[in-house]
Amino acid sequence: MNTTLRSLATLVLALGLITPAWADPGEKVAQRYGIDQWDQIASIEFTFNVKRPNGDTTARGWVWRPHLGEVERVIEKGEGDIEVFTFNLQDTQDLEVQATKQAHRQFINDSYWFLFPFQLVWSDPTVTDEGTAALRIGEGQATKLITQWPEVGGYTPGDAYDLYLGEDGLIQQWVFRKGGKTDGGFATTWEEHKQLGPIIVSLDHYSGNREFRLFFTDVKATLVDGTVVEPQPIAEP
Repeated sequence: MNTTLRSLATLVLALGLITPAWADPGEKVAQRYGIDQWDQIASIEFTFNVKRPNGDTTARGWVWRPHLGEVERVIEKGEGDIEVFTFNLQDTQDLEVQATKQAHRQFINDSYWFLFPFQLVWSDPTVTDEGTAALRIGEGQATKLITQWPEVGGYTPGDAYDLYLGEDGLIQQWVFRKGGKTDGGFATTWEEHKQLGPIIVSLDHYSGNREFRLFFTDVKATLVDGTVVEPQPIAEP
């Protein structure tokens, strides 16, 4: 490669116009979902919903202002009444209060599902590319990544996730392996990918028998310029 072409390639990479082939596989997934544009998000809102095979349901509403570290837990009291519990992710003393600790744990769980691709950079797990593998749910094959969290730290140390990526670079399925156990695991789909302003989110997840469903509603984001965005079809890359 001559000097001119080398300089041009360096400039293109610096501007983030392409992802280098040698990039960390976890970082490539995070970039596909828009992590390089995350700083455009002033606040993000979502309700985390779960429907279980026994009929039990869960619904938790959240508002997160990442630039400020502020999190609001929105609790519906019925008949239109709501209660808002606020805490700050940067206030270590506040996070030690029992009520805050519980809300913080729930927020970590719910936001992990909602923004997991970004955790591949934020949480710095070990990510390895296993090549092509059979899907865990249904037929077909996909690129398999194994993500492993450290054995210490966090609420669930040592957890592992197997990711199955489609040709578009988006997650089709994943398998959660608690504590990094090597067999079994809980597999769910990643469906209803939508564009939320500058980022991409998956709004629907099902178990293989479709009896378990985890999904997101009331989703919107406010950008730093004040623009409010809601989920839309994914923009062509």
